[in-house]
Amino acid sequence: MKNMLPILPFGAALTLALLVSACGKQEAVGDVPSSEELARQADAASQAIRDEAAATEGDGAKSAVDLTSMDSYTNALRGYTILVPSSWTVDETASDDNGRVYTETVSGTKLAVSWVENREDLAWSKAVQQVEDGTDAMEGAPVGKNEYRASGTLTNGLKSSLRLLRKPDGTMVQAQVTYAADQAKSTDPLASAILDSLTLQ
Repeated sequence: MKNMLPILPFGAALTLALLVSACGKQEAVGDVPSSEELARQADAASQAIRDEAAATEGDGAKSAVDLTSMDSYTNALRGYTILVPSSWTVDETASDDNGRVYTETVSGTKLAVSWVENREDLAWSKAVQQVEDGTDAMEGAPVGKNEYRASGTLTNGLKSSLRLLRKPDGTMVQAQVTYAADQAKSTDPLASAILDSLTLQ
């Protein structure tokens, strides 16, 4: 006796198999924030930093850096935001979906901020070790469990200040400001303010 089941074309059979395998599976779509929501949260965080700076100045304590006039760069895809002086320009060739590189054209001061994927459990220690082993001039220390800061004067006459933050999913965001060491007195406060403004979402 011949099989009486109809013969389906391969494409239809594959579609049917996928539909059957998907039955009973549920995705928690409602728990995942949209790109717009991440951007809104990041903008709110940077605005809170500006508001705090304005309130401090209102109390008579003059800040060394005017945060209220800075622009915020928000990477909604990677979930972070950072304040950047509005006069700095984006280096499009060095920037991508993970982050941006900004340059202050007169002094050559540079900010590089980027998301770093974590493919293994030791990625955090490796990232810290890479900073410390990269040059003897960089000295750093952990700040809590998920933050690391380092700074130092490099052999090429540049000073570098770095902040590394680890997100709950293990991925990392690194921000680094590099500038002429002979301008450290005037640029150190700005570099600190920029790195302090880095906020994760």
